[in-house]
Amino acid sequence: MGLFHIVTQGILFGLTLALMVGPAFFKLIQTSISKGFRSSSHLALGISLSDIIMVFIAWYGLSSVFETRQAQKIISIIGGIVIIVFGIYTATRRHITPKTRTLLKSESNIRLKYLGQGFLFNIANPGTWLYWLIPIGLANAYAKRIEQIIFLSSILLTNFCVDLIKCAISNELKKFLTDNVITIINRVVGAILVVFGLYLAISSFLPDNTNLLNNLH
Repeated sequence: MGLFHIVTQGILFGLTLALMVGPAFFKLIQTSISKGFRSSSHLALGISLSDIIMVFIAWYGLSSVFETRQAQKIISIIGGIVIIVFGIYTATRRHITPKTRTLLKSESNIRLKYLGQGFLFNIANPGTWLYWLIPIGLANAYAKRIEQIIFLSSILLTNFCVDLIKCAISNELKKFLTDNVITIINRVVGAILVVFGLYLAISSFLPDNTNLLNNLH
């Protein structure tokens, strides 16, 4: 199969994943507006790293563990709690534009903090785990291993690049927003994340939550 066709399919799947409106989307936009491009780009990198790990897990057949009803219930509850905590934390923080001196002082802590947040936030979402089962299944249809790697790499790279574009656009919007407006955005996004978290946790007790989880990212 032609390289162009494989890359094109990967880009299309990557765009689908990146444009899904879910908790990761709202967290990325809020972080960019509230903390700037640098912080949100590290958040995006953390999300991308967790995607890479999920791809490897799914690719080597361990994803079947997450297809059982009991496993989905546990992941939904834990993931829901994590997202709720992030939501409460986001909603209760008042934005105050930091002085340059404060920014320089905290520079060394920014990377690890937001890398960890992005990684934990994305990997705790069971909907993302279930999403990756689809492209993994398609990748297995390619005869050569190199074609599979190119296809999955195209998805991951596209998703990461689109996330960076989201960060850049949101960061530009920040210039036109006051501290009070950003605080309101934080509270709105925090409330949305709490709703997503509650939805995940509650969905684990419904008769069949597979379809519900597939819609969350």
